[in-house]
Amino acid sequence: MDKKRVLSPEDILRYGRSDTPFDHMPTLEEWLFYYLKHFVKPSSKPNTYASFRSYICSHICPLLGDYALCDICEAVLQAYVNIKYENGRLDGKGGLSVKTLKEHITVLRLAFKRAIQLGIISYDPCRCVEYPKEVKKEVSVLSVQEQENLTTAISPVYRENSMLPVLIALHAGLRIGEVSALRIDDICLSKRVIRVDESLNRVMTYEEDGTIHCPLLYQSTKSSRVRRVPMNETLYAALNVYLATMPKQLKADEHAPLFRTSGGNVMEPRRITYHFHKLLERAEIQGIHFHSLRHTFATRALEAGIPMKYCSAMLGHASTAITENLYAHASEDQLKKEIKKLDASHPPVCAA
Repeated sequence: MDKKRVLSPEDILRYGRSDTPFDHMPTLEEWLFYYLKHFVKPSSKPNTYASFRSYICSHICPLLGDYALCDICEAVLQAYVNIKYENGRLDGKGGLSVKTLKEHITVLRLAFKRAIQLGIISYDPCRCVEYPKEVKKEVSVLSVQEQENLTTAISPVYRENSMLPVLIALHAGLRIGEVSALRIDDICLSKRVIRVDESLNRVMTYEEDGTIHCPLLYQSTKSSRVRRVPMNETLYAALNVYLATMPKQLKADEHAPLFRTSGGNVMEPRRITYHFHKLLERAEIQGIHFHSLRHTFATRALEAGIPMKYCSAMLGHASTAITENLYAHASEDQLKKEIKKLDASHPPVCAA
């Protein structure tokens, strides 16, 4: 009886599909860089490409890059996840978060999916990867008093390097890139809404010769949808003053940046962050990042009884599940208010 022939990886590549890019079984590194160049870069936002490339170059390839693509199995990926969770930070200060590890595996899953479509491999080894259980960290939120102190410390009168971006994040929940990207005509005082359709950030870009640049780029928002966020009275009054005191020559172009530096340039995120930290020092507030302002807005909105779906819409989340996952908590001040409802319904009984 003739010995059965087992198809080799080379046989599969040669006879399986005619559009495969390799005449040999590529290593994971070879395939990932091919995938980046031909599938991610042409169809993705620059920041998505930059994130994928960073994960691949800094984490995945140094550990797994020499494996033949067909040799990447569940056990290899599970070991990768466990190792990176224990000690995966590039600065050597501990491990990566589960959220980051899931992003790494997502990159691999998408790359494997494309390799399957081209007939290079036959299955996705990411399917059975399990992640360590991680204690969820609560988001950092300003107390009501800190929020009031910060609000009153900000002058609404127009000036270069204005701190009004802080007020917008605190009272409308915008991300720092969204605040930076605002243009004059995004502020509609008559309807009391802010139009949010862009984000401004520095993004790593890679040239064919290996040159790396980090330009400021306007891109669509994270959800790629336009949203209109209503202003509360505090924000409406502040923006009214800001636009009324803005020099006429700056308002001539309604599509010009809403916030500018002393050099006349758009106030980019790192400039906003710099002045925000100075403001925190003056207000003697610690443990807060700019994104904490967005968390504070969401927390106050939910505490005020705004339904989750409306809060999610104002934040620009893709689904209410994201909002629920982030803000399924209550502040200490809110808990104290809620516990008083028990006293109202069941008056305390003092022991004799």
